[in-house]
Amino acid sequence: MNILILIVEDDKYMNETLCEVLESEGYNVESALSALDAINKIKHSEKTYHLLILDYNLQYLQGVTGLDIFKMAKENDPDVKAIMISAYGKDKELKEKAMTTGIQAFIDKPFLITDLIDTVDNILRHSAPQETASR
Repeated sequence: MNILILIVEDDKYMNETLCEVLESEGYNVESALSALDAINKIKHSEKTYHLLILDYNLQYLQGVTGLDIFKMAKENDPDVKAIMISAYGKDKELKEKAMTTGIQAFIDKPFLITDLIDTVDNILRHSAPQETASR
């Protein structure tokens, strides 16, 4: 199976780093630097994304969060998986909302890149839901 990951992260440096790391792990990766870019890719692309890596707080499109992007993606493909990354991880309500929405994992920023790789591998290869905290 040719796995395609969409990274939705508005911090350009973080976005590029995540893309490079996951490509070096053998994954096909696309990225979106804004909510609008992500919506366009999800709604108007013929591609099937197997996993979304979503920042919760996205700039440039007021009121649209990574959770909203995930909900749109689920409408297009009910099987899509997602990891939420956020600096707001201490907010227990946000984590609960993410998990009840169907997000498979929530990773607090800052995080170790190895934690992200392990989480991606677990979700895509083993479909093991988990929550990962930064160390």
